[in-house]
Amino acid sequence: MAQERAGPPAFEACVPEEAREVPVSGPTSEGLFVAASGERFFASDLHVPEAAAPDRGPSEDDLSVSTGQWEAVAQGSENRWGLIPAWIVIIDGTTGRRLYQVEQLRQGKALFAPVHAAGACADSLRQAERQARHDRSGLWRDRKAWPVYSAAAPERLSAQAGRYSIIEGRIVSLGKTEHTRYLNFGRYWKTDFTGSLKIQDEEVFNAALGRAGWELDALTGVTVELRGVVQERDGPLITLRHPEQLVVTEHKRAGRAGQDSD
Repeated sequence: MAQERAGPPAFEACVPEEAREVPVSGPTSEGLFVAASGERFFASDLHVPEAAAPDRGPSEDDLSVSTGQWEAVAQGSENRWGLIPAWIVIIDGTTGRRLYQVEQLRQGKALFAPVHAAGACADSLRQAERQARHDRSGLWRDRKAWPVYSAAAPERLSAQAGRYSIIEGRIVSLGKTEHTRYLNFGRYWKTDFTGSLKIQDEEVFNAALGRAGWELDALTGVTVELRGVVQERDGPLITLRHPEQLVVTEHKRAGRAGQDSD
């Protein structure tokens, strides 16, 4: 049984062996997958930018898999529109089982937008996005249109309010109130870019950062990547609700986080 369900690392990391896999047909023109019961699933942890939306339908690779050769693994309950977030599994007689999410990211059709992915699963999805970026595939074809912005240019970030974006920059300082932790990317919080998370979520963020030897308290002066919807609140802001929205993009140096670099 284990050999029959075996697939690439991303599939194994994201879909536990005991998961309930529901046969579905799709994708529809809206990118949905439908079970015989009428349940409608959407591919979780993906964000399709407006510019890429017209291209969100089935790709040639998707169409090579006929109806009935898909399965959905629910990752939560129905949302307000009656749609269920899920890992979408492609069953291919040649390559075995693989994740639809990985294929979409690798083709540059979407951005990784972590909601349910964690650990090795999140790493696999992020790597698929990085591959598309490296290959200039899909939405990464035109570098001028990349949804990646520098934290050092808050005026450009403010113009992205309401849009899902990837922000790169060096944390200048850390702040904390009774309920909120702040990652400050400039000295003037009224205008500069800021990341925030709830104090109650610090433990789960530290656990994710810890995989690379980091912790929140050691991030001053460190270059990171944040992703999420940009808000305008005393300068541009991203609220971090999932630990995979924050990753360190520099190698850990000796003395940082109380450990030596690897």
